[in-house]
Amino acid sequence: MNNIEEIHFKVNQLIEGWCEHRRLKPLRYILQNYPPLSGLTDEWGALLEALKDVKGFCAKELTEQEAKLLSEVIVSVDSIVYRKNSDSHLAG
Repeated sequence: MNNIEEIHFKVNQLIEGWCEHRRLKPLRYILQNYPPLSGLTDEWGALLEALKDVKGFCAKELTEQEAKLLSEVIVSVDSIVYRKNSDSHLAG
């Protein structure tokens, strides 16, 4: 599984859980920027900001597992936006 596929898998897990438990606040932040359609860095940057907003504004609504998964996704998206890994490719 490449980095992009893993990010999509994890974000989808978060979204499915929030939908199942009707957690509308985190959904409100994430769905306006997910999925990134063109794969351009600007879209990944918008997703990164949305993920950070969920972490900052919705922390009380997240389970411990969701918070951990969210943090992992933030690190992965950050590495794409700021190209911290040489193996981060935007083509998915």
